[in-house]
Amino acid sequence: MTAARFSIGIDLGTTNCALAFVPLTGEAKSEILEIPQWEGLSEVTEFPALPSFLYLPDETAAAQIQGGKAGNDEWIVGRLARKKAGETPGRVVHSAKSWLCHHTTDRLARFLPWESDEIACDSKISPVRASTLILNHLKGAWNSRFAEAGAEFGSQEITITVPASFDAAAQRLTLIAAQEAGFPETTRLLEEPQATFYCWLEQHDLATDLGSKLLDGKDGTHYILVVDVGGGTSDFSLFELRSHSRSSGPGIKREAVSDHILLGGDNVDLGIAHLLEPRLIGERGNLSGTQWDDLVARCRDLKEKVLSREGLPDEVFATSLPGRGSDLIAGLRTAQLTRGEIQAILLDGFFPECGSQAYPYRTQAALKEWGLPYASDCAVTRHLADFLRGRPRVDAILFNGGSLRPEFLRQRICQLIGKWQAGLTPLTLENADPDLAVARGAALFGKFVHRQTQRIEAGAARAVFLEVVRAQWPKIAERARPSLVCVLPRGASSEQRFDITGLPLEVPTNRLARFQAYYSTRQDRSKAGDIVDWSEEDFHALPPLETIITVADSDTGTITNSLPVTLTASANELGLLEVSCVSADARVRQSWRLEFNLRPHEQDGPGAHRSAAVSKASVHIEPNVTSEALEAARICIQRLFTRTPNKRDVLTATRVLRNLEQILGKPKSEWNAGLVRSLWPTLEGCMARCKESVDHEEAWLILAGFLLRPGFGATADNFRIDSLWRLRDHGLYFPGKRIKCQEYILWRRVAGGLTRERQEQILAPELDAIRTRKKLVPELIRLAGSLERIPKETKTELANLFIDIASDLAREKKHCAPYLGALGHVLSRAPLYAGPETVLSPDVVERAYESFRTCDWTTPELAEMQTLFLRAARVVGMRSFDLPKALRHRIAIKLENSGVAPQKTGKVKEFVPLGSSERISLHDESLPPGLILTES
Repeated sequence: MTAARFSIGIDLGTTNCALAFVPLTGEAKSEILEIPQWEGLSEVTEFPALPSFLYLPDETAAAQIQGGKAGNDEWIVGRLARKKAGETPGRVVHSAKSWLCHHTTDRLARFLPWESDEIACDSKISPVRASTLILNHLKGAWNSRFAEAGAEFGSQEITITVPASFDAAAQRLTLIAAQEAGFPETTRLLEEPQATFYCWLEQHDLATDLGSKLLDGKDGTHYILVVDVGGGTSDFSLFELRSHSRSSGPGIKREAVSDHILLGGDNVDLGIAHLLEPRLIGERGNLSGTQWDDLVARCRDLKEKVLSREGLPDEVFATSLPGRGSDLIAGLRTAQLTRGEIQAILLDGFFPECGSQAYPYRTQAALKEWGLPYASDCAVTRHLADFLRGRPRVDAILFNGGSLRPEFLRQRICQLIGKWQAGLTPLTLENADPDLAVARGAALFGKFVHRQTQRIEAGAARAVFLEVVRAQWPKIAERARPSLVCVLPRGASSEQRFDITGLPLEVPTNRLARFQAYYSTRQDRSKAGDIVDWSEEDFHALPPLETIITVADSDTGTITNSLPVTLTASANELGLLEVSCVSADARVRQSWRLEFNLRPHEQDGPGAHRSAAVSKASVHIEPNVTSEALEAARICIQRLFTRTPNKRDVLTATRVLRNLEQILGKPKSEWNAGLVRSLWPTLEGCMARCKESVDHEEAWLILAGFLLRPGFGATADNFRIDSLWRLRDHGLYFPGKRIKCQEYILWRRVAGGLTRERQEQILAPELDAIRTRKKLVPELIRLAGSLERIPKETKTELANLFIDIASDLAREKKHCAPYLGALGHVLSRAPLYAGPETVLSPDVVERAYESFRTCDWTTPELAEMQTLFLRAARVVGMRSFDLPKALRHRIAIKLENSGVAPQKTGKVKEFVPLGSSERISLHDESLPPGLILTES
């Protein structure tokens, strides 16, 4: 391979990207690469910034680009894509970087552009793929200029920047995107605030421009705060500047970083759009999802126009929103706002005055768009106060990020910090070009690494913990909080290894083991091996760490179900976390690297469901009865199912449950999740006894649904569903109507544990009957409504079928409750267990309302109508899911006129967070106590 000649720094930004470079030899300053990109459909220009937007042209547009050389499946990156965000938002991907730290989604799945109906599902891309395409464009720009000169991209020293708040999983995803773009394996990551500081150091003399201007510090130590508010995140880092002896230069250490705060220019765009929306269409109106995306794109341009220059507060700016299709001109709407209003949004909403002890508001009523989990509190200043609490005095500030270009915002932050520090206002460091500083600093960092010269000292930015249960601890049900073990202390240096050997941990062998991981930026004193209690304020969840513990033949040849292990952890030179399980059994000399599960919601593909396995080291729920009572209950189940059928002593589920209640000393409503799941292995062992009689099979199906409901929420439920699926493989022994109905009920009760593939397999043979309305039993209709993971196209078809059938039955005053109950799940804005990609369009809900509007919702046969619309019209705070305000208002009035309390209809009028107890109540039956049901 050709020797490297340049250090390349890449700022992979939420809104804009940049590429800088500096020769590895000599003392030349960093330069910015002008990046070729499409300005229009037939014009290519070069700019130093590459907008982080991707546009998929339709056939007509693709034919005009490069004379038709750009295929229909080729994504266009840059300025043209940004322009198209305001014209055809459904064909544009933006804010892909913001998704990389969103752990509740599969960042490798294709779902961008978010909620777009203009692009087929197989043409969409994942957040990682979007990042790959942007990085590939930057690589191509470099090669087009330097490859012929013998400086191919892959041979250079390359550094990509990420927010300091990016956790280990998001860092790994960034490197995955780089690898897919053909970047070399030696590609490094660097925190953006560090890169900003490196850029400042390149352009200034540390002693003259900083040291001589600072107030005296204790022991010659000063602290510099980097505040970086970009398009997607607010990032704070604190650096320690310590003077050494005269013979050596000052030392710089990155002392602290902030938690991940998804708050930046994107949120300002949304705030302006919310201000303009009622002026465009009236107080009771709602823009459609496509119109809203169009408006947000226009607000982005308007914001940058207003903030790019000074002006009077009463200066007026107009924004127009065109109609669609044939109504393009006639539907044009225009609204106005002033410079003063935009400044008020920024100062009062995003940079308000607050005290030094202010905390960010912890509410779920945040600006939620595009499916991203934006910060609950949009006040950057409150997040900053929270970050600085308990930390040393700030002596100087270095600002960065496009959102902090306006001078009045920088002044607000300086003045506030001065107030927090008893009038000691920090020095402001000059940053001439905040849009390009990060890329320049990254290039300089690569040069320092290559030369092995002194650079900023920066250990692990956050401490990492794993959730564990020790055998000698009290039962988990008696512990108030989960316990965590520190595996990587904050500040750990690169390649420093930590061995955690004092915990008697066991993991299952020859199957997947999982440890729930957390990080903290506040746990400064925790050392490797320390045990601490989890708290919501200090710890943030990471994706689980997983591995398959495959044990080779031991000396004795004995195969065991578990293995004692210790843990090792380190952060490699790229800053990536590495954790391994090491056998503590002298006979088994093996270790297994724990990898992040980066696809927590993958539901497709053979064996994909096994990715959610949980090890013995994870928290589980103990049965709420004695071990003796539990064993007696198991014996009872086995005895009843293995007895020879007797007409005088018929086996029924009711009889089995009654006997178990007597043995366990508790009514079945009080059996917790640990208890019912502990009874399952015995019942599973009796599956073959179903062939004894129709009574055996019926009782078994009822009990299986009772013990495994709702199919998820307890440790290792995925394995239990695997074993239950054998029922589907071998089929029913008595497939008459009686048993078939019980099978429908069983699959409905455990639907939350079924993968998309399995839900489709269950529904496929029943679809024709549903479509033709032939011999439909209520249990099948309710089952179909509970299958949340089936394709959206199928759900939409079912919704329309059920609306038609139910409306016909309602007009004829016939029983239609099963269809209304199913619709309540199919049309719900907040799925019980599936992801947001399964939520149907508000248009289908509007069709349902129009079909049932004239019906009397107070009649007994239409009692489920109220539940249906409380779920279907609920506000969830996402534009593409929420119904228009006017429609929600009409539904709320109809519900209240039908006797529904205003407290309930309030959730149709405005956003109210869905609590865990309410989530459990949304199931159609009670659930075992102790289940952990998280929001989708």
